Amino acid sequence: MPNKLNDQWVTTGAACKALCISDKQLWKLRTKLFKQGTHYRNIALPQAARPTYRWHLARIEQLLSLSQEERGA
Repeated sequence: MPNKLNDQWVTTGAACKALCISDKQLWKLRTKLFKQGTHYRNIALPQAARPTYRWHLARIEQLLSLSQEERGA
């Protein structure tokens, strides 16, 4: 039985494909607009050399659907 909560967190490749953006655009949004724990999370082990991100598509799409004024940008 699929877990609906885990289905909302997707890989970087899946997020880019669903949002129709490049990984570079996604990284830029991560640093300028998204909040860790809300829009993305790092699932890598603490001793890992690189982060492994998962993205919450529903929350990202909701945020991106807002105007810049509504986002507070």
